[in-house]
Amino acid sequence: MEKKSLFKSGLKDGYPISLGYLPVAFTVGIGASNMGLTLPTSVAMALLSFTGVGQLTVMDLISTQERYIGIFLALLVINLRNIVLSLALAGKLDPKIGFGKKLFIAMGNTDEIFALTIRKEGKLQANYLFGVMAVPYFAWALGVMIGGLVGDVLPHQITAALGMALYAMIIAALIPAVKESRPIFYVAILSGILSCVFKWLNTLFNGDSAIGQLFSALFSKSGVIIIGSLLSALIIAYKFPVKDKEDK
Repeated sequence: MEKKSLFKSGLKDGYPISLGYLPVAFTVGIGASNMGLTLPTSVAMALLSFTGVGQLTVMDLISTQERYIGIFLALLVINLRNIVLSLALAGKLDPKIGFGKKLFIAMGNTDEIFALTIRKEGKLQANYLFGVMAVPYFAWALGVMIGGLVGDVLPHQITAALGMALYAMIIAALIPAVKESRPIFYVAILSGILSCVFKWLNTLFNGDSAIGQLFSALFSKSGVIIIGSLLSALIIAYKFPVKDKEDK
């Protein structure tokens, strides 16, 4: 199949995903406006990160003047699952695809795009994948831009109410995984408890003393995300190890 035909086929398959991304990106754009981020900043983030929950977290950290290294590490932890998705998709790629193109494919490999492309028969061609990713990618940026423009015009009471959809998005993304896996449910509960404990410790020891500065550094917003996520995942993985077929 010719390159143009592959790209057009990808556009056709990726178009439905873009329809789902638009309303979510719209609420992210409104959230960015509520947090005081400029429109160019929020749109640039959408183009460079292409992750809903990740962008929401980064916006929140930026609005509280979190350090760059903390933002980077928090985003890395949140998107660790994408490493697994990219490794799985790599086995389906045409061996002739170069390293540069693979980097672009990895960036655009969201949960929905992975679910769509991993089921395709045969080896996946770069032009087809670029077509699948193109419309959702620009739809995400467009939705963020429209949300940011609307957020600058509508009254604050309305945009604040619309911004609540962001938290609904996080809950909607979490519930299916929690229903299918008890360990994931335990991770979610434990990470929430640890976040509350860390925040309490940060408040308790807050001050100019050495221990106060240590707790402020460890349990900042990004620190709570990183330590809470990793620690809860390690604890639950130890308590509920994945068994091989031979062990069952």
